[in-house]
Amino acid sequence: MSFNHITLKNFRQNIRHYGMFLFSLLISIILYFSFSTLKYARSINNSESGGLIKNGATIGSITLFFIIIIFLMYANHLFVKRRTREFALFQLIGLTRSNILRMICIEQLSIFVITSVFGVIIGVFGSQLLLHVAASLMKLKVHLSVSFEPQALLVTLLMLLMAFILIMFQNWLFLKRRSILSMMKDSSKTEATQSRITVKETIGGILGIIMIALGYYIATEMFGVFKPLTLSMLSPFIILFLTIVGAYLFFRSSVSFIFKTIRRAKNGRVSITDVVSTSSIMHRMKKNAMSLTVIAVISAITVSTLCFAVITYSSTDSYIQSSSPQDFNIEKTSTANKFEHQLNQHHIPFSKVTYESITPKTVQDKVMSFNGKENHSEVTPIMRNPKLKGKQAKLTNTKLANGMIHFNMNNHITVKGKSKQTVKVTEKDDDKVYPTSLSSAGPIIQVSPKVYHSLKEKKITQHNYGYNLKHHSDVKKAEHIAHKVDPFITSRDSLIKMMDMSNGILMFVSSFLGLAFLIAAGCIIYIKQVDETEDGIDNFKVLRRIGFTTTDMAKGLFLNILFNFGLPLVIALLHAFFAAYAFMKIMDPGTYKPVIIIMIIYAIVYFIFAFFAYLHSMRVIKHSI
Repeated sequence: MSFNHITLKNFRQNIRHYGMFLFSLLISIILYFSFSTLKYARSINNSESGGLIKNGATIGSITLFFIIIIFLMYANHLFVKRRTREFALFQLIGLTRSNILRMICIEQLSIFVITSVFGVIIGVFGSQLLLHVAASLMKLKVHLSVSFEPQALLVTLLMLLMAFILIMFQNWLFLKRRSILSMMKDSSKTEATQSRITVKETIGGILGIIMIALGYYIATEMFGVFKPLTLSMLSPFIILFLTIVGAYLFFRSSVSFIFKTIRRAKNGRVSITDVVSTSSIMHRMKKNAMSLTVIAVISAITVSTLCFAVITYSSTDSYIQSSSPQDFNIEKTSTANKFEHQLNQHHIPFSKVTYESITPKTVQDKVMSFNGKENHSEVTPIMRNPKLKGKQAKLTNTKLANGMIHFNMNNHITVKGKSKQTVKVTEKDDDKVYPTSLSSAGPIIQVSPKVYHSLKEKKITQHNYGYNLKHHSDVKKAEHIAHKVDPFITSRDSLIKMMDMSNGILMFVSSFLGLAFLIAAGCIIYIKQVDETEDGIDNFKVLRRIGFTTTDMAKGLFLNILFNFGLPLVIALLHAFFAAYAFMKIMDPGTYKPVIIIMIIYAIVYFIFAFFAYLHSMRVIKHSI
């Protein structure tokens, strides 16, 4: 049999194992080519919205570049590892390492060429679909279109060429470092060398759980006892280190500790389920730890990114309400008078709302506590409330601060302005939101008119003038007037449009990058599960000879897949939840509903890969016995 016949026959035998890999690679190429097309399309980059789409596509294409390269190299590593026995046999029949490397090169080149052709063809239409999705999310009413872009094809081919070169170098390094004997024994080596629970495993397991818990605590207690740590530039890296290393130690030591404890409790009386599930996991403990950690981290990044996007999107209303509560908001009195005069001259009817506040020299209180300390601030504003009398005071504009500041009602606040006054806070209003120019997005203290006038000084007084138009059809005309008066005046409608575009592009990029991450994670763990199943074929044959059926093995296989897919998902969702919780403390607290929905959708799609892995594994077992 010639080398070409061996290569072709071997490729045919292995092509069925490449199914999920081919699918994932195809989707990755489609997404990358589509993002690159939007990046280089001249037809959509002539407006502000088009420029925003281009920037989003640029970020997406760069991120996808690294995702695809890393995914392909990791997936190739899994494929090559599971073919070690096959490579050893080829060397025994006379093929050299160079022959095997050339065989792999032909296989990889065929896969890359096929997926590239189909990926680019589908990507031409996919870029138009992506553009339509982006325009819908950004609420654009103009029609945008793209066509085939040669630059997009060039960068896609360069990306694939770089991936191909790195994969071939990886394969060459793999073959060079292994002898025939080591490749023959590689798949049969067990990593559960000791049945007893070691001190190292116990310490590692406990340390892993402590590190994860500490990472969660630091992430959520943004303004607690770890304030100096969490507010430093190193805090994100510290949290990442604790959660990633903690997850690895958990998978490596905690899981081993649990399984060995279960095995010990059974005193050797193991069932067929234990043999198929627990023993298989224990057989490759170290490999499981690393791969499951990678999957957990990828999934956590994906879900966290999606959660950040939906939290930002859902907090838009609060931001607009605080930034521009009226149709037009102006801080300077002279500018407001000019604008008002122009509105009257052009016969545009409106209603006016005037806010006034003072920012006293110092505020010392026992009501608001930040980081467990009393508030000593020079930016806490004071407003007048005609309904209050004497030394009564009320806290308002607290909606955005509920997650960061603790309130102790019925306590006193001492304010020093023109005079020094002490008032008692008896009420708190979480619903009212005032302009950010007055509040600095923090709480406002309302006092009686008498106390307010005793504190008021001209140099510490701020104003905000709000104008609501009677007819919405006059907004465009009023915007033109405002721009002539002061180019920096932004209408509420313009702010909403700007937020819709920025939030839309954020949702667009994060959603499709999340899809790419999800496909990569699902494919990697699918390949891993297929690898484990085929390594255990000899064990399944033995079990069948002693009387067990495929139905008997199905439960153990189900538990094995549930472990490989479910455990990293649980860790990933926990990581993402605490990251989202910390982010929500900074943004509008709002509701957790969007975060929960994102997690449920991700889990459903993720378990579709698990379902296909289960079907494939059952088919392998049936055919092998």
